[in-house]
Amino acid sequence: MVQIYGWSIPAWPTGELYFNPLAWQMLFVFGAWCADQGGLRLKSFMRSSALLLLAAIYLAFSLFIALGWQIEPLQNLVPDFVSRLIYPINKSHLAPLRLLHFLALAFLVSRFVPAESDGPVKPWTAALIRCGENSLPIYCVSVLMSFTAFVILTRLSGGLAMQAAVSVSGIMLLTLIASVLTWEAKRDRRGPKLF
Repeated sequence: MVQIYGWSIPAWPTGELYFNPLAWQMLFVFGAWCADQGGLRLKSFMRSSALLLLAAIYLAFSLFIALGWQIEPLQNLVPDFVSRLIYPINKSHLAPLRLLHFLALAFLVSRFVPAESDGPVKPWTAALIRCGENSLPIYCVSVLMSFTAFVILTRLSGGLAMQAAVSVSGIMLLTLIASVLTWEAKRDRRGPKLF
């Protein structure tokens, strides 16, 4: 109904929330359903080779479209009728194409990343886990870091090498911050915590 009628909760001062909770809650509900018993119901569906091919094609097409935003010759290859179908992609109201993109990514991750592993946790996996355990502080720091990265890329250089260096540095710094936060939380749990 959000997509059809544009329902939203009014917000101050602009009148609309950046992420419309009436639309984006669908992802949370779907995630909770999958985590409960829904994931088991989807197991046979997730083994489908046809669905794997469709998800890969959709993500490749999405990558082509996204690269077209930066590389003009690629944008000129997209026919006008496709552009009219795609745009505008409404982030606030979780456009159906965004939801489809998320589901395709989730499907590919679930197919190629094992759900449970008996072996030791790999370092890159531990880094992802630490970032997830500290998601709010990592999000807050990443907002500040994205502004810093924007300044670096616009003032110094916006070349591909600089973009790669800024991205790798940002990931390493976020991983380091998450590791320190996890270490400090473990150290802090030894005694009583008042607040």
